[in-house]
Amino acid sequence: MIKEVVQMNQEQMLSPASGRIIRIQTFKKSLNKNASQESRTISIFMHLHNVHITAAPLDGMVKKIIPEKGNFKPAFLRSSDFNTKNTIELATKYGDIKIVQIAGFFTRKIKCEVKEGQEVAKAERMGKICFGSRVDVSIPDGFEILVKKGDKVKCRKTVIAIASPSAATIP
Repeated sequence: MIKEVVQMNQEQMLSPASGRIIRIQTFKKSLNKNASQESRTISIFMHLHNVHITAAPLDGMVKKIIPEKGNFKPAFLRSSDFNTKNTIELATKYGDIKIVQIAGFFTRKIKCEVKEGQEVAKAERMGKICFGSRVDVSIPDGFEILVKKGDKVKCRKTVIAIASPSAATIP
């Protein structure tokens, strides 16, 4: 069952977009020859009828914004990993996360409404992508993912992950 916010708790990570979960991936990143770190990403496909705003899933500060030119493949396909995108790196008390706005087949424009160094509150609007696009969000260590592939989520309303009490890394 998808949990929608009744009362916002700091430990709850909200969906940054409205749509359907099309992929949850785990990546291993090698830190050195004896250690690795896992990172997880949730991909949300926004159909033409979804609201196409992007919101902050957690409180934080915009560290970096990285626009990238690319293709315009349908956003539900794996080939859309190489589409035009805009990555927003957000520093949170749980560590850094990335919100990636990905243009789809019909979309030729991504609007980023935040600036580097800007503080954002959880659920605050960060931008917009028009028509049939995708948003990827990285999940910090110490968070339990509450959604699964195929689930429908609502921007600023659906809790997609929750932090364990020991997850906060920055005071």
